[in-house]
Amino acid sequence: MTEPSFKSVFKSIWQIEKAVLETVDFNEVAKNIVNIILTELGYINSGYEVIVLTLLDNEKKVLKRIAISNTKAAGEFLRATPIPFNDIIIPLWAVQNLSVRAINERKMLIADNVSEILVPALDREWVDDFQNTLGIKNSIVFPIIAKEKVLGTLIFSLSKKTDTMSEEEWSILESFAGAVGIALDNALLFESLNQANKRLEQLDQLKDEFVSTASHEIKTPMTFLQSYILKVLNEEKENLSDVAKDRLNKAYLETQRLISLVDGMLDISKIEAGNMEFNLSDFDMAKLAKDVKEELSDAILQKKLTVEIADGIFNIHSDRNKIYSVLLNLIDNAIKFTLDGGRVDISFKVNGNFLETTVADTGIGIKQEDLGKLFVKFERLGNVSSPIFRTSGAGLGLYLTKKIIEMLGGKIEVQSEFGKGSTFTFSIPLQINQ
Repeated sequence: MTEPSFKSVFKSIWQIEKAVLETVDFNEVAKNIVNIILTELGYINSGYEVIVLTLLDNEKKVLKRIAISNTKAAGEFLRATPIPFNDIIIPLWAVQNLSVRAINERKMLIADNVSEILVPALDREWVDDFQNTLGIKNSIVFPIIAKEKVLGTLIFSLSKKTDTMSEEEWSILESFAGAVGIALDNALLFESLNQANKRLEQLDQLKDEFVSTASHEIKTPMTFLQSYILKVLNEEKENLSDVAKDRLNKAYLETQRLISLVDGMLDISKIEAGNMEFNLSDFDMAKLAKDVKEELSDAILQKKLTVEIADGIFNIHSDRNKIYSVLLNLIDNAIKFTLDGGRVDISFKVNGNFLETTVADTGIGIKQEDLGKLFVKFERLGNVSSPIFRTSGAGLGLYLTKKIIEMLGGKIEVQSEFGKGSTFTFSIPLQINQ
């Protein structure tokens, strides 16, 4: 047989890396590795009877077999072995085992007897007899090392003596051992990240279930509390002192804030679970904005703001309540972050099949480095020294706003210059079909 060129070696190493990159299943990667060595280099007919890949389990302090070559001799071994292949586990205390020694000494070792690789898992006498059946002459064990860590071993069992192998063949095997180390390290990292990601998804689901359950439990007593406060304010107002009225009004507003927070958390649970429902109807966006302005009239008067809504009728077929919450959040934010005597403008524009709604303010604005945080769940721009930024809230409003707009088939954008105000523009389809 003609010895493989270094060009074919590099091609084979690339095939190993390609196998890792194209496969997400770690076990499949391991199988690909042991077989690529044979097929790519043409060693399947050159005395390479069995190739085995083992993996070190540092937690259990054992060496596990994870892949075996797809060769005739390997098939015969799998059929004959008294212990299933993946159950052949070598404890690291078994220093008589050649693989354990190769790991401890961090160097390639050669064995005449296959039993040196399989003790104490399999009986020596049985292995010696079966070795004669397969015609195995020598076995080579390479420790698999990556980033100074020993990951396992790569075992070649040959039907020829190692002293007949050329220097080039040895170089090829050493190159493969190095490439397998890199491939295994990458595959293990991917597997670890994949498992961690699954665990995070499970934790996230548990968190969402907890938030949903807790929010339901909190909302009921808060709603009762708010109704009782309102009842006292309405029915006993003549018997209440000004101080009592003021305190009850503040209590009412705080319970309303908490109820809104709970509603936001429930909406997030519905959105992330894919259970958000939409009720579509025809309505005028400009009229809806005026309703929002009326709800926020006390805050507007208190800060002596000018809030202008563009004239015109802008009919749309969408979810009125969801869009109301979007407008309420954007206009409320504009009011909060605009200094006394400032201005807020709400305008509309039909652009093709979409209606664009713009809320622009002359407020304090947003730093460029903070723009990316605006629509992130539970993110608040609390690192700004101005007292105008020290407002209540859990950082859910803009996250929910963006999610609702996107679920309605639209998008939202923001432009802002710190110290000169912000402009939020969202567009949604004029007509959403049920």
